[in-house]
Amino acid sequence: MKMRNKKLLAVMITSTLMTCPVLGNETVTTRDVTLTGYESAEELAAIERGERPATTTQTAVSAETSETTTSPENASGTEAAQSGTEAAQTAMSGPTGYEPSDETAAATAVPAAQPAAANEPEEQAEAARPEASMPADVMESNVSYIGGLGDFKVDESIPAYPIAILSQEQETALPYGNALTDEEAAAYAGKVVTAVTVSPLPEALPEEKFLSRFAMRTGDTVEASYVRHDLNVLGASGLFASVKPVFTPVPEGVMLNYEVQLNPVVKGVEVSGNESIKSDDLIKSLHITPGSILNSTIVSKDIYELNRYYANQGYLLSRVTAINMDENGILHIGISEGHVEKIVIQGNKKTKDRVIRRELRMKQGDVFNKTLASRSVERVYNTGYFEDVNVRLLQGEKNRNDVIMEIDVIEQKTGSVTIGAGYSQSDGLVGILGLSETNFRGTGDKVGINWEFGGKTHSNKNYTFSYTHPWLNSHGDSIGMSIFDREAEYDDYNEKGDTVSEYRKKTTGGNITYGRVRSEYVSDYITLETKKTKYLGHEGGPYNYASWASSSIPVYKNYIKNNFGQTNSLTWSHVFDNRDNIYDPTRGKRLSFTGVWAGHGLGGDFDYYKFIVENRLYYKVGVKHVIAVRLMGGVATGDMPYNDLFTLGGADNLRGYEDDEFRGNKMYQATIEYRFPIAKKVQGVVFGDLGAAWGGTDKIPWYHESKGIHYSAGVGLRVTTPIGPIRLDYAEGQHGGKFHFSFGGKF
Repeated sequence: MKMRNKKLLAVMITSTLMTCPVLGNETVTTRDVTLTGYESAEELAAIERGERPATTTQTAVSAETSETTTSPENASGTEAAQSGTEAAQTAMSGPTGYEPSDETAAATAVPAAQPAAANEPEEQAEAARPEASMPADVMESNVSYIGGLGDFKVDESIPAYPIAILSQEQETALPYGNALTDEEAAAYAGKVVTAVTVSPLPEALPEEKFLSRFAMRTGDTVEASYVRHDLNVLGASGLFASVKPVFTPVPEGVMLNYEVQLNPVVKGVEVSGNESIKSDDLIKSLHITPGSILNSTIVSKDIYELNRYYANQGYLLSRVTAINMDENGILHIGISEGHVEKIVIQGNKKTKDRVIRRELRMKQGDVFNKTLASRSVERVYNTGYFEDVNVRLLQGEKNRNDVIMEIDVIEQKTGSVTIGAGYSQSDGLVGILGLSETNFRGTGDKVGINWEFGGKTHSNKNYTFSYTHPWLNSHGDSIGMSIFDREAEYDDYNEKGDTVSEYRKKTTGGNITYGRVRSEYVSDYITLETKKTKYLGHEGGPYNYASWASSSIPVYKNYIKNNFGQTNSLTWSHVFDNRDNIYDPTRGKRLSFTGVWAGHGLGGDFDYYKFIVENRLYYKVGVKHVIAVRLMGGVATGDMPYNDLFTLGGADNLRGYEDDEFRGNKMYQATIEYRFPIAKKVQGVVFGDLGAAWGGTDKIPWYHESKGIHYSAGVGLRVTTPIGPIRLDYAEGQHGGKFHFSFGGKF
C-alpha cells in the first residue's frame, strides 16, 4: 500500500549530518588498492642492463618498492587487487621455470648438465637459499632445473628412466650446447666422425634412445651446431647431471663420445617451509616418481606447477626457493612464504581500530594471500563507514619477503538528524524528529529513531526505534531489534491501478533478529515478530470498509476482521552473498531462501506459511558498466490478511504501475537493468520489468484477480547525495507511463 504523509499542507525538513568530522576536500568515492613488488637494487640494476644473475636455486626477490595502482570509482577491493596481480607475480615470485625462451639462459637456474665452470660458486647459492628451506642436518646437493619449456612429452617406456622429449624449437633455446667451447669446435672442425656414442649408460637404458634423435652421425664431418644440438637433446631428457662432448682422435678422424653422468635415484620427496598449503596436497601435484631416476626437466615443470598453484590460491609472495637432494636420495623442496609482518590502520578518527580489524581476513603473522586481502578491502568498504579504502603493501622491516599492510581509510558521515513540521485538517500541527547513526560512537552499531509528536490526538506515540549490534562474537554473528507504533494514511488500488479507498491505519509491534554467520559468504537470519494492524477510519475513495460491517454478505461484513488484526510470525532466511560491493555491486550474486511461519501455534489471528526465493546477479561489461538481473518467486498458503499477500507494482519491483497494484499468494518477478556512468555520482539505467501475482484474494471483494503477465520498460537515474542515494525512474507499462521517485540503494 502507498503511504501518504497525512496530507501535509506545509512541511519543512532540515537535514544535518552529524557525528562525523568535516572533510576539507572533495569526497572521494573510489577505493584504491595498491600492490607493491620487491626487487633488490642489484637486481634492478642488472635488469636495466639486460642481465639477470644466474643461480642454481630460485631466490627471494625483495628490497626496492614498486607500486601498481588501480582506482576505478566504486570498484571492489577484489578488482583493484587483481589489477596488480601480474606485476606482483613478476616482482615477487622469482623464476617460475616457464619464462620465455629468450630469457631462459639469464633468468633461470643453470642446469647441472652444463660444464662446472658455468655454475655459480657454492657460497652464492647458499646465501640465496632461505634459512628455513631445509633441515640444518641434511647433507644436500643442489638440483638444478630448466626454465621456459612449456609443455613436453615424456617417454616412460623404460621403467625408472623417464625421458623428457622436447620439440626442436624448445631444444634450440637450451644452454646445454654451451658445453662445446668455440676452441674445441675449431680444433675438430671438418674431421670425419668415425663413431658416435653415449656413455656411460646403464644396461637398461640403451643409447639408441638418444642416437636416433642426434644430428651428428657416423661418417659426418664435425659440425659445431650439430654437436650442440645433440648436447641439448641429452640435457633436455632430464636424466643427466652433466653432459659434455669428448673427441678422441683416430687415424680416420675422430671418435665422438657424449660423456654423461646420471642423476641419482629419487627415493622420496619432502616439502618444507609451507604453512598455508599441506605438504600432501603439494606432493600430489608433482610428477616425480620415487624409485626412478631424478629428471630435472620434469622437476622444472613441477616447480612451475607449484608456483602456479600457489599463485592460483592467492599466495603471491610464496614460491619454490630451493630444490635439493640429500645423500639418502630424498628430494627436498623448499618453499618460501611471505607473511603479513604487521597491519597498520590510518585515517580513522571516529571508527575504532577493532571495528576495521574484525573485517579483515588476515591478521599479523598470517601468510599473505591476495584473495584474502581483496576480500578484506571489500568487507571494510561494505561496512558503509568509509568513502575510500586504500591498501598498500610495503616491504617487511624484519624479513624482506614479508609485507606490511597499510590500510588508509577516509570516513564518511554516518549520522543524520531530520527535523520537520506539518499541518493537516485531520491531525493539526505535527512535529517530526528523526535520528539515525549507522556507526554509533565508532563501534559499528546501528541506531535509528523516528518520532512524530503533537497533533490533535496528542498521543506522541507515532514512532519507530531500531538497534543493531553487528558483532556479537568473533564469528560476526549479529543481533538486532525494532519496536514501532505507526499511524498513517494508506491508499488501496484495484487491479487497474484505480484508488478504491483512502483510510487511516495503525500498526504496532516489534521484532528481534539473530544473524548467524555460516561461512565467508553464507549467513542465516531468524526473526521473531509480532505486529497488530488496526483500521482507524475512512478518509476518501468509493469504499468505506467500516460501513461494510452492516452488510449481509460475509465477505463484506467480515472484511476488517479478515484483513486487520494480530500476526505473530517466525522468519528464517538463508543467504549467500558474494557481491563485491553491497551498495553498488559490479559482479557476484546474492541468493536467498526465506520461509515465514505465521500463527500455527505462535498465536495471533492469522495462520499461514510463505516461501520466497530471490536471486540477484551482476555482470561487469565495461569499466563502469554493469548488467544487473533479479529473479524472484514466492508461494504462500493459509489464512493471510490483505497486507501480507505478495505485492507487485511501484518503484521497488514492477515500475510503470501503482504501488502494490497486484496482489496474490503466488508471485514471480524478473528485472534486468543496464547501468552506466553519466557523471560523477550520477548513473544512468535502462531497465525492463515483468511479473505477476495471483491467488488468495477471495477475501478482498473489490480486487479482481489478474493472472496475466505485466511488463514495463524505462529509463532512470541514480544520484548519490549526502543524505543517501536517490532513484528516479520513468517506465511505460501496459496502461501508460509513470514516474517513480524513491530513496535507497539499488537491488
